[in-house]
Amino acid sequence: MTYNLGVDVGGTFTDVIVFDEDTHELTIDKVLSTPDAPSEGVLAGIEEATGKAGTSVSELELLFHGTTVVTNMLLEETGSRVGLITSPGHEDVLHLARAWTPGPLYGWMDMDKPDPLADLVDTRSVPGRVDSPDGSIVEPLDEAAVREAVRDLEASGVEALTVALLNSYLNPVHEERIREIVREEAPGLPVSISADIVPEYGEYERTLTTVINDYARPQVIDYLDDLDDSLAEAGSTATMNVVRSDGGLMSSAAAKARPVELALSGPSGGVVGAATIARTKGVPDVLTLDMGGTSTDVSLVEDGTPETTRQTKVGYREFKSRSVDVNTVGAGGGSIARVQLSGSLQVGPRSAGADPGPACYGQGGEEATVTDANVVLGRIPPTVQLGGKMELDRAAAHDAVAAVADERGSSVEEAAQAILDLVNENMHGALRVVSVERGYDPRDFGLVAFGGAGPMHANALADVMGAYPLVVPPGPGVMSAFGFLTSDVQNEFSETYLETDRDVDGDDVYREFQSLRGEAAEWLRSEGVDDEDHAFEYVADCRYFRQDIQMSIPVDVTNLRTETGITEIKGDFEARHDRRFGFSLEAPLEIANLRVIGRGTLEGVTIEEYEKGAVDPSAAEIGTDEVYFDGRYHDTPVYDRSHLDPGNEIAGPAIVVEDDSTVVVQPDHTATIDRYANIEITRGDSA
Repeated sequence: MTYNLGVDVGGTFTDVIVFDEDTHELTIDKVLSTPDAPSEGVLAGIEEATGKAGTSVSELELLFHGTTVVTNMLLEETGSRVGLITSPGHEDVLHLARAWTPGPLYGWMDMDKPDPLADLVDTRSVPGRVDSPDGSIVEPLDEAAVREAVRDLEASGVEALTVALLNSYLNPVHEERIREIVREEAPGLPVSISADIVPEYGEYERTLTTVINDYARPQVIDYLDDLDDSLAEAGSTATMNVVRSDGGLMSSAAAKARPVELALSGPSGGVVGAATIARTKGVPDVLTLDMGGTSTDVSLVEDGTPETTRQTKVGYREFKSRSVDVNTVGAGGGSIARVQLSGSLQVGPRSAGADPGPACYGQGGEEATVTDANVVLGRIPPTVQLGGKMELDRAAAHDAVAAVADERGSSVEEAAQAILDLVNENMHGALRVVSVERGYDPRDFGLVAFGGAGPMHANALADVMGAYPLVVPPGPGVMSAFGFLTSDVQNEFSETYLETDRDVDGDDVYREFQSLRGEAAEWLRSEGVDDEDHAFEYVADCRYFRQDIQMSIPVDVTNLRTETGITEIKGDFEARHDRRFGFSLEAPLEIANLRVIGRGTLEGVTIEEYEKGAVDPSAAEIGTDEVYFDGRYHDTPVYDRSHLDPGNEIAGPAIVVEDDSTVVVQPDHTATIDRYANIEITRGDSA
């Protein structure tokens, strides 16, 4: 028998999902993460999940791994000491950065700007100059100065080295030579050159992105080496792929060379998995809602494809790396509710975390949280155990919410409902950012909800936005790990173009795309992907001439060589610009960058389709509880999801429970189990 496995390492839990290729059965498991030694927690989770599935580590064929190692490193600033070699006069590029401050007009007064990840004391400049715009060499590289700088930096104790020279995106010869010298002078020192990591204009972003790559690289190399060794010792011969920020996959070796591509590794998996499920069931346009304990990630999927961005932001720093376009808000099950001095209620962004956690965890937490409010209102039934293992302390939850009610002068139920209303409004605002504020009407989209807390709040959000159907997939609490199994091997290859539609035609653009396609195909072969499994996506980053607001436009290369090739790109750009900003201009189109995404398809999981059976769900009903909706308690049936069959229909209000999440079906709504075992919720008048 053959098995594939996805493992998602979070700050608190490591989620694992095992897929049996013969029976198409999915087995899910959760274990505590081990932040001090991440590979130990991963291996423990893999061994426990494979045992639960009735197999062993040695029988795995494919292993898909997503990790927050790079994310946490950037947020906590616990990466490596990086040396920087740059051009004379540009040593302060990371300090100068961009003219941006958070918040309102005077936000800079409270801004605590972090130090650059490559300190000035570890920065060296070397003579040598490449000119713009033709990339000609106007000053030869001073190799003696390079050798002296490398020796000096290595002796000072830097753990990785970044090379980022002015205009290297036009001609990388100097950076490539410096890399050769580094390997001669300091062969054990990891080195990255900006022409490889971001071969595009934008000196600050190119330098920052490459420095981040080296900031994470030594630790990522150690982590993946430890994991590879541990898996080998456990008898694994599986091919391990690491999940990228854009939801694609790359080999362990490629991840060690480009860890900057892992910055949003975890959140991307959930969006990719949700997109796959929605596309399979015939709802290609959806919003996604991933609500966990501390935060909620939302995204938009159009025509079955997650929206992506080239500007990835982690904490304060925004850098150039392709990622799934996720908007995050501080609203989760652990978000703390408190009454402010003004008497108004605030929910989040402070979170109770996992320790002590919400009051209902019984671990000493005393402040009311969103999870406590759900417990008080009966949205989490008494029969539910957290993760299928932990008994909830309902009295503690009631006491915590009662304290908020006393301050507000309301009933406990009214206080709990207010907490849920506020956290729902926070998530609604995040969903508006990825939809309404970008020119999309959420009523044209469905909603896919996952994460441990997402299915409890999704029905209320779908109702506010009119985003139906609402889809809750099987195993919503481990959706990121499932999404890893649906991912493909992929990477992006780009170049700066900077030509207008008046100066070039479709043939010119086509030739540049073919050159980039060749690079992508070569990389896919190096990742072990056969030529017949190659697929390519072509994108042009476009803007109006002499403006800097760029939009990524998909390009059909088969039409590029026709008379309307460039015209089609401009028409698509103007339509998107008009939808996003409400206007278009009579101005030339400038193509700033060309990009090719090379993709190698993998079959990590098969979504099983079932025959629909009886409508009656009574065989799955495990009891009735009093649940608070619309200002009063309702007798509400509770169902065990594991006993629901395709075709079953549930009239709201209802609660559906499973080990990793709880689904709330509001009054005047109907939940149907579809052919793929998803719970599909529609409004009563549209059921």
